Amino acid sequence: SPVLLYIKSAVVKKQKTMSSPALSSAQPPSSQAGGLASSASPSTTQLSTTLSSTISSSASVLPAASQTSSPTVVTSKCTTVWPGGGIEEVACPTSMTTTSVVSANNGASTFKSVTSQSSVNGSTVNEGPTASVGPLPAQKGLSGGAVAGVAIAMLLVGLLIAGAIFFFLLRRQKKKRYNLVQTKPPPHAPVNDATRTLEKGPTAVTSEYATNLDDMLPQPVADDTITDAVLKLRDNIKNHVRTYYHLSPIPAAGVSQAHMGQLATAAGTSSARLASMLSNTSTRAETLRLILAWIVLSRCTGGYDESLLPQELAAIDMVIPGKDGSNTAQSAMYSKWKTVTGTLLHERFSQNKQNSDRKQKFAIAVADLDSIVAPFVQSGLEAQRSKNLDMILTRSANFAFLLFSQPGSFRFEFFSEHGGLVVFPGLVQTIGDQGQVLGPPRVLLEKEIAT
Repeated sequence: SPVLLYIKSAVVKKQKTMSSPALSSAQPPSSQAGGLASSASPSTTQLSTTLSSTISSSASVLPAASQTSSPTVVTSKCTTVWPGGGIEEVACPTSMTTTSVVSANNGASTFKSVTSQSSVNGSTVNEGPTASVGPLPAQKGLSGGAVAGVAIAMLLVGLLIAGAIFFFLLRRQKKKRYNLVQTKPPPHAPVNDATRTLEKGPTAVTSEYATNLDDMLPQPVADDTITDAVLKLRDNIKNHVRTYYHLSPIPAAGVSQAHMGQLATAAGTSSARLASMLSNTSTRAETLRLILAWIVLSRCTGGYDESLLPQELAAIDMVIPGKDGSNTAQSAMYSKWKTVTGTLLHERFSQNKQNSDRKQKFAIAVADLDSIVAPFVQSGLEAQRSKNLDMILTRSANFAFLLFSQPGSFRFEFFSEHGGLVVFPGLVQTIGDQGQVLGPPRVLLEKEIAT
């Protein structure tokens, strides 16, 4: 009816006036609106009561450290319209609203409103959901400069962490280059008390380069390389004897035996026998080949007092033990020393340069040779003979350095077990490529024995 609509409009305006702007009010649910719009039927006498309840709460924000809960009583009027046209205003049943101000951690205050239910004519009126006021929005925040400062600080921290990780990884990589290696006996060494002593020896700190030293050294040359060099020298000596010596008769008394002692011992004969074979024209050529081969080749493997090795190497090689193979450990160390030294000095001594040291060694060798074979040299060919001897000695010196730079050790054998004369010696290897003593020696080239 128009009267009810007017009353409803007045009540709504009053609600808006009493509402505080700092708080949020909950709208009455649709069930309440339906109750206000309903009217009593004219045919009944039941009292229709319209309940309009406005809950208004006001609260003040307390300091952040306190919490307050205060009840607020809201009083409203109810208008009763009777069917006969009479209007009566009475106090409506009220509800109690409790407003709590709870301090949050960030300093903002939260409002909570708890509304009790009221009853009309003994029935409970559902007033809808309770209004809740959220935390007040904070206006404080980081300025642009502070944000930039934080970003720069985080960048610097990231760089420091990355640098620390890189430094740690670099140190680990360096530590991998160093390890403890326990000294071991050479692989060729037999198992005996000396070997066990070596296995229990102290550890040595070696670098990666020392551990991989064998990989840095050249491989031993093939046997064919060595034997080919020896065969070339054999042919050079044979041609030299055939070209520069005569076969005219010379009495045995005219042959000097003063410098034949070492050769006679090595060949297993006597100086007198050698002198007799030189005076005999049928055996002179073979004996001259033996003498020249002894003078030249014995200087290549240490079988003679003089050596064709460079003076720096010859002096050390003469005093270092381990060449004879009597001591297994010394032989292994001698083998390694030769290989390393030969590799380091290869560029210096492998060239065919006639320095003063080499010329002096060649002169001594020629003098030793002439002290025996001078009566048999053809006259008029001295210059060519000297040049040819220089070529033979140069090849012999290079061959001596080749043998020295190998891990194995070699020896020329002039001795004949069958009593015949060895025209050209055989070549055997006494220490293997791994530094192990070979027994019996390994034969690379057989002896040439006069028939």
